[in-house]
Amino acid sequence: MRIRALPLLLLTSCTAAQSTVAPASPPPVSQAASPAPTGRKLDAATPMRTASSTPFTVSAGWYVTEQDGRLLLEDPERQLRLTLLEVPGPSAERAIDAAWKQTRPGFTLPVKHAVHPPAQDGWDEIFQNTYEPSSQEARVVVGLARRKGDTNYVVLLEGAAAAMDRRRAQAAQIFLGFKSARLAEESFAGKAPLPLTAERLQSFESFIEQARQTMKIPGVAVAVVQGNRVLLEKGFGTRELGKPEPVTPETLFLIGSTSKSLTTLMMARLVDEGLFGWDTPATRLLPDFSLADAEVTKKLTLRNTVCACTGMPRQDMEMVFEYAGVTGEQRIAEMRRMKPTTGIGETFQYSNPMVTAGGYMAAHAAEPRLPLGQAYDRVMQTRVFDALGMKSTTFDFARAAKQDHASPHGMTLALGYTPLPLSQDEIIVPVRPAGGAWSNLRDMERYLMVELSRGLTPEGQRLVSEANMLARREPQVKITDTMSYGLGLMVDDDHGAHVIHHGGNTLGFSSDMFFLPEANVGVVLLTNVQGDGPFRDAVRRRFLELLFDGRDEARAQLDFALKNRREQYEKELAPVRAKPDLAWVKTLAGTWHNADLGRVTLRVEGSGAVLDAGEWRSTLGEKQEKDGTRTLVLLDPPMAGTELQSRKEAERTTLVLELPQLRYVFEKQAAQASGNP
Repeated sequence: MRIRALPLLLLTSCTAAQSTVAPASPPPVSQAASPAPTGRKLDAATPMRTASSTPFTVSAGWYVTEQDGRLLLEDPERQLRLTLLEVPGPSAERAIDAAWKQTRPGFTLPVKHAVHPPAQDGWDEIFQNTYEPSSQEARVVVGLARRKGDTNYVVLLEGAAAAMDRRRAQAAQIFLGFKSARLAEESFAGKAPLPLTAERLQSFESFIEQARQTMKIPGVAVAVVQGNRVLLEKGFGTRELGKPEPVTPETLFLIGSTSKSLTTLMMARLVDEGLFGWDTPATRLLPDFSLADAEVTKKLTLRNTVCACTGMPRQDMEMVFEYAGVTGEQRIAEMRRMKPTTGIGETFQYSNPMVTAGGYMAAHAAEPRLPLGQAYDRVMQTRVFDALGMKSTTFDFARAAKQDHASPHGMTLALGYTPLPLSQDEIIVPVRPAGGAWSNLRDMERYLMVELSRGLTPEGQRLVSEANMLARREPQVKITDTMSYGLGLMVDDDHGAHVIHHGGNTLGFSSDMFFLPEANVGVVLLTNVQGDGPFRDAVRRRFLELLFDGRDEARAQLDFALKNRREQYEKELAPVRAKPDLAWVKTLAGTWHNADLGRVTLRVEGSGAVLDAGEWRSTLGEKQEKDGTRTLVLLDPPMAGTELQSRKEAERTTLVLELPQLRYVFEKQAAQASGNP
């Protein structure tokens, strides 16, 4: 799997029908699991509480067992268990140990990561342990304690990694909702926003630049818009690491999944035109569209394609491994092998292929004679970019390359950044409705103005009806106890402040766009790096602090996030050898194939080894698990940290890319079955 810093659970982005992609198998029972007790199944989302906690919501379909003053909550498949209990004492860390002794007297799993973040939101102390099951078990085991006074509110989570992946949002609602009734959380509710004076904006600028330098991000562009006025518009740093050209308000960046909100803006315009409705069946718009589940295919509507609520797991590897020359039609055809793992509307699961399908089928309704990609480009140009005056925004890489544009940067395993070829981010071209727009501050400012005015251009012309503009902000499925997903937009109650937002990531760029409708203000943030999550989180937090005179926590949160990420990377990478055993690699050298991800070639080059995926390549390291399993580790961006396990399956050697809900098996091509090519 990809090595990456796992966020605190507290703070927290199928192809079974095909023989070469197997579903993740259930893990073996370990000491961290025991037979599930009988529990009552919830018919609807239900408020629950412990002795002194506030009520929190448990989703429909979950099982609840009350025993000895604690709650045991299990997901609908009973593969994930959350035990909630209150433990007295002055130490959150010791409370976790005490909770395991109460619930699992023989629990002895070693701690893999222990984190002690700054106390916030009224808590006196927070502590979390992530444990390490055997390497053969695809399991997640976590203990979290948050202390208020002399009472610790403890959650013990254990279960299959696949279950955690598909039920993450429902688990987060429990984690974040389980609170002390004595908690005095910071709240911006009912507070009038402060004027964004020159002094406050200067403070915001200074924070951004300090945070940029702390994270060593080459380039950043930021704008603050209030109503139809631009209060701040500034570039920081350079377009490319090691080169002098500065970032300006006109510098183009890929905005990744922030493009989703533009795609649903286009849909809203076409709904206004009467071409379809939000609940028009997907197959009526694109008759050839199909998932591996025929019943789900029949039920899907246009709304479902952009609600992150269809039950489709995140499935991005297809677009990463094979993209050169791939068409929209081919990406849609691939979805016939993709299968939901939860029901429609049941829980939040983020799916780029679904948004891709929705964008293409909407555009097809307006331009049925054109290929899907051309239809989408034309409709977005005429209905959104031209109509809104977004003069530089484009999906065309060649056009972007000729203008003032930033270069992409990938994250290395040393947590630094290195420039990437612009072509590597072309993975986004076949799936551009989900994240392929190039834009700059000048254009994104105009888009923010339309959001703030509920559908009017900066010149006062009606672009989209207010009803369909706001339909995109209606919550469709819960992400946490305070955040939901709408239609290409996230709807957040951030400490009582109503915030609408959507961020984006590509292999070498990141972005964020958020606005507060009641305060009539919004922010655009663009960076030219992969993996800037701590930076974006800190910038948003700092803006809210300045707007509502909030507690000064942004800097401490950024410092902790970076420290935690660094420590986790160091532990993950400790067993990785940068120079693999070349004799072993030579036994694997050759061309390998997976029907979904295409061909990759392994070969020895000089004193090292490489994996060549065609569109990109990486040097290889080696990791040996405690059970003797040997794993190839990709060392270079854009896929640094990705692991390929060498397995013996049915008397043959395979290479396996294992993800929580998906398992891709590569088989060696017969023509390359021996020797080093």
